[in-house]
Amino acid sequence: MFKRRIALTSIGFAMLAATAIAQTSAPSPNAPSPSTSAPAPSASSTKAPEQNFAGQGKWRASKLIGVNIYGPDDKKVGGVTEVLFDKTGKVEMITVGVGGFLGIGAKDVAIPFEQVSWSDQPLATAAPAPAPSGGTGSGSGGIASVQPAPRAPAMYPDHGKINLTKDQLHAAPAVSYAGT
Repeated sequence: MFKRRIALTSIGFAMLAATAIAQTSAPSPNAPSPSTSAPAPSASSTKAPEQNFAGQGKWRASKLIGVNIYGPDDKKVGGVTEVLFDKTGKVEMITVGVGGFLGIGAKDVAIPFEQVSWSDQPLATAAPAPAPSGGTGSGSGGIASVQPAPRAPAMYPDHGKINLTKDQLHAAPAVSYAGT
């Protein structure tokens, strides 16, 4: 039994070593280098590096998914679940997941992209007011609005706001995709 375990362990290590060697093999010295066989690109076909960067004010669709959507009363109504484009690449709609618990039982509701007002800055949050400096700190303590510090521009918005309440979204029909 012990010999069998040692044999299987040895075979396993040999297989792992073989795959590691196969992944790190160097090119043979007889093979021509890629730089000598490819023609040099002309100056007109090369792009400047700054043309490869996404400009400011552009968003990544993959980062838009999951962004929170708030209603007119600043209450969260859901999060972006899909971004729908037309054939030309223009964003037509987003779908917002409404209801459910941890994504189970939620339904997606389509909202035209133009009806969402996007914001790069977080919403103001309510925080307890500081205790008076001369007291014992046993006062009732009020609620003060705390404005978050402005952040640098990102490749996606912080949140979106719509003019529909959570109840209106629950009453709206769920999205059905053609061809699925």
